[in-house]
Amino acid sequence: MRKINSYEAKNKQLEILKNFDDFCTINSLKYSLSGGTLLGAIRHKGFIPWDDDIDVCMPRKDYEFLVNNFISNDKNLTIKSFLLNNLDIPFAKIVDISTKIDSKFDESEVNKHLWIDIFPVDGLPEDIYKVKEIYSRCNFYRTLLLLQDAKLGEGTTCFRKYAKYLLKPLAKFYGRKRCVKNLEQIAKSNPYETSEYVGIVTWGLYGIGERMLKAEFEKSVEVEFEGHKFPAFSCWNSYLTGLYGDYMQLPPVEKRKTHNMTVYLKEDLMEEKL
Repeated sequence: MRKINSYEAKNKQLEILKNFDDFCTINSLKYSLSGGTLLGAIRHKGFIPWDDDIDVCMPRKDYEFLVNNFISNDKNLTIKSFLLNNLDIPFAKIVDISTKIDSKFDESEVNKHLWIDIFPVDGLPEDIYKVKEIYSRCNFYRTLLLLQDAKLGEGTTCFRKYAKYLLKPLAKFYGRKRCVKNLEQIAKSNPYETSEYVGIVTWGLYGIGERMLKAEFEKSVEVEFEGHKFPAFSCWNSYLTGLYGDYMQLPPVEKRKTHNMTVYLKEDLMEEKL
């Protein structure tokens, strides 16, 4: 098993994205780069230098079609989702099973292979106070979910390190599936088709900053990412401002977060045995 560097890992992730894009094009599915990946496309025309994953989002209907029908010419790619009973989180991942990941802070099975994240986009109310309430409720269940995968004895601060010993057992008692079901129920409470506003709800880490006008979300433009063109929603400027403020300004070094992971190619192990 050979350890690969950040450049090789990002190339692997880019290949997953290109396979995903091919499937969406063939099946006329709407999607957009989102989160840090969209920020990277706009600010760096590719990966944010210290970032190590890829995020995309899709209207709920397209998302569910993808989950139930995704196939790829690359035999190493597979899709995982709560809808398929092979992933206990409220979004999907396309993973490359030829890779293996060791993570410093996470001991779950969720991020054991290189991946791209695929987030469903759901409807949101017009009343901004109701939007805040939705994201507040989701944040509670997300926190419970993340605590269940936290590594004991590890943390970015002493408080986080030792608080896990108390909070993780409580979160595990509540259960992963119950957290995900609650997040899905909240997200679907405002149907995409009948809503004027939409956003990533189940994993909307930035709260009301995630909200977009559906008409602007559904209008697509092309952006450059690592030498390739991919779709983005037309309101990318207001979206990125809602998430990051002055997004063209680089954050201080201490806020440049990664997943703290080491990536290996499993296929090399097979070659050594031959």
